[in-house]
Amino acid sequence: KVLKETGLTVSAGVAPTKFVAKIASDMDKPDGLTVVSPERVREFLDPLPVNKMWGVGKATQQVLDRLGVQTFQDLRKISISILEKTLGRHGVAMHYLAMGMDDREVTPEREVKSIGHEETFDKDILDPDKAKGEILSLAGRVARRMRRAGVRGQTVSLKVKYADFKQITRALTLPEPVDDSAEIYAAACRLLGKTEVGTRPIRLIGVSLSQLTSPEDDPQLSLFSRDRASLKRKELNTALDRICDKFGEKGIRPGTLVSKT
Repeated sequence: KVLKETGLTVSAGVAPTKFVAKIASDMDKPDGLTVVSPERVREFLDPLPVNKMWGVGKATQQVLDRLGVQTFQDLRKISISILEKTLGRHGVAMHYLAMGMDDREVTPEREVKSIGHEETFDKDILDPDKAKGEILSLAGRVARRMRRAGVRGQTVSLKVKYADFKQITRALTLPEPVDDSAEIYAAACRLLGKTEVGTRPIRLIGVSLSQLTSPEDDPQLSLFSRDRASLKRKELNTALDRICDKFGEKGIRPGTLVSKT
């Protein structure tokens, strides 16, 4: 369902605790499901390297190496007093996590702050027109997600990661919230002009909208602002969304994107 509606793959993990479920979700990417039953938690965790655990960075890894701790099983078996002495409370917490013990609650829903899409390219982009084509595709996907969610966004953000992995973000706040791909695309292209596109190879582009509101939350607009063109655009978007719902993201696209694979 996620793939059909958003064009994105999703990996999921199911387990008795939040920590184990998070690790399980990373096991079968990009589009898989890993289920760890309560009786299999130790069997699942024991062979994993300790750097799979959140919070085990370079410095912590060096301490664990000196203690001879390489796997979750090693971490589970080492004396908790040694871990507390060398790593403090963090070491104690790691010991319990290695046993699959995690009493943190799962928060099923969080307020969405922004909606966006990004694309990492197999080959770096230098041509500004090529970058605009990618933005056009991203703007369409973002707009469809927003309309499905029943929200509009007022601040358009453009994320660019260059070939040397330096990342920048540019943002533009519009006069009114929008959910139309043409308006998102126009704003993102303006932001593209504030980057080094054309002179510096680009590895990734992302487009997102924030300051989200539902149509009911929008200020009362005058009848003059609801002109015929905007109403026709809304009707067109509704028709396009129906086609995408039925045939997928590539069911209908701007002509400039027909050659995209």
